[in-house]
Amino acid sequence: MEFMKVALLFEELEKTASGNDLRDLLSAFLKDLSEEEISVVVYLCLGRLGPEYDDIVLGFAEKTVLKALSRASGVSEKKVDSLMVTLGDAGLVAEQVLARKLTTLVPVESLTIHDLYAGLIKISHVSGSRSVEAKSDILVSLLGRCSGVECKYVVRIALGTIRLGIAEMTVVDSLAIAFIGSKKDKVDVERAYMVCPDLGYIASVLQSQGVGGLSKITATVGRPVKMMLAQRVTDLDQIEEKMPGSVLVEAKYDGERVQVHKLDSGVVRLFSRQLQDITLQFPDLVAAVSTHLKCSSCIVEGEILALGENGRPLAFQTLMQRRRKNDIADYVSKIPVVLKLFDVLLVDSVVVMGHQLVERKKWLNAIVLPGGAMELATNMVMDDVYEIDTYFRSMLDAGYEGVIVKSLDGSYQAGHRGWNWIKWKKDYAGELVDTFDVVVIGAFHGKGKRKGGYGALLCAVYDSGSEKFLSFCKLGTGLTDTVLEGLNTVLDGNRVKEKPKNVESGVIADVWFSPIVVCEISGAEITRSPSHASGFALRFPRFLKFREKKATDATTLVEVKEMGVK
Repeated sequence: MEFMKVALLFEELEKTASGNDLRDLLSAFLKDLSEEEISVVVYLCLGRLGPEYDDIVLGFAEKTVLKALSRASGVSEKKVDSLMVTLGDAGLVAEQVLARKLTTLVPVESLTIHDLYAGLIKISHVSGSRSVEAKSDILVSLLGRCSGVECKYVVRIALGTIRLGIAEMTVVDSLAIAFIGSKKDKVDVERAYMVCPDLGYIASVLQSQGVGGLSKITATVGRPVKMMLAQRVTDLDQIEEKMPGSVLVEAKYDGERVQVHKLDSGVVRLFSRQLQDITLQFPDLVAAVSTHLKCSSCIVEGEILALGENGRPLAFQTLMQRRRKNDIADYVSKIPVVLKLFDVLLVDSVVVMGHQLVERKKWLNAIVLPGGAMELATNMVMDDVYEIDTYFRSMLDAGYEGVIVKSLDGSYQAGHRGWNWIKWKKDYAGELVDTFDVVVIGAFHGKGKRKGGYGALLCAVYDSGSEKFLSFCKLGTGLTDTVLEGLNTVLDGNRVKEKPKNVESGVIADVWFSPIVVCEISGAEITRSPSHASGFALRFPRFLKFREKKATDATTLVEVKEMGVK
């Protein structure tokens, strides 16, 4: 298939505001693709070249792409740079400088989606000296086979700025419409996606085998599973309502959640909550897993904690210093860590996700030989809310965030925020104050001593129904000088010219961002608000820290409503 057809689809999707219309457009297009074509188109729609967990990086700087545009078009670099200042979008610059008539003196071979995909994958493999020039040469050759509209999207794909307003669940809905009949029938597609977060592969299975092929998709060692999430309550008494009888109460750690995969070959891979491969950053944990996990292959989950000299856990920000590409060995000694294991999903080819928690704990205890940098999570079985409260406070005293209360007969629900797990996490400072994970969608220019930078952030909660991020609060308190100095680095890579399609806000920010960065904040109470798109506002919000989690895993509108208005 020629890439032109895909580029025209992207144009239609970009112009479409209605979520239902967007799904209808995408499903109609996907339905007619071959098994080989559909996976590539799905990846490109999501602005990626593979599944979420594959770290395929093109590594293009905007300046390099603009130089490639100059070479491919014959337009001077000065003119290209000037257009960039005017248009603010390298894709629009490409569309303008590479616009062609339908006929040319020298016939140009059309660019197919497979040619484009192969070229981009080739770029991702280029490394070493003169890699910038080599990557640029490949990009120029691809652009040389494009018309203006195609070039616009090739450039946006290269820069990772395609952003059509399509989220993963939009694709899930579209696949259900295309191959089952309605997004109401998406249960099988969604289940497959939660255990196999590779929508390109799922699409190819649907195209070749139909919905029946999805039943064969299950957890596989080496491919991460979407992590199960916990619900929250506003009062401890609600835990007894949701989970009558005995429960397992486990320490809630302020670390980085990790899914550990040990393969038959002995290879160990570590995946973060965002499904990023973080294996290289934690060689000490890889060694611990190799020595202390007594199984041929398995998938287990736990939390990585940074430890101080006294053995107490250090702040999450300290742990994040281990997430680096250089000087890894130095930081292994500077910041020792421990892996607290709390669940198991698969052992020696046996998938145990559907087993009750009490059974999974037996599997976990049988394969873990505590020692070194790996141990089992702290927990106790309880049946009384007062016991839970006492244990909760003891966990706070130990330096942890709180507790997770788990149903003993609950299964592992991949990717879902169900009532099998309930988190009880509050900031303890005289009185308990709620915390929220919010998504940064905008910023306001600073005044006074904050002049010249960002003075406050506009933050949102996630509405899973509309798949949109709805403004919830304006955040200025808690942004220390250190945090403010680093905001440009954290946020500016996500800066966009106008409010994104999947963002709604009655408050107009000075600067807009794609909803990617998540931060944890505290707040005193929730009030009604006609100004914010969520319909609610958080009083006295205070920045606590940035979180390593997906924006769609942030606090939801449903959770805000359940907390109630004070």
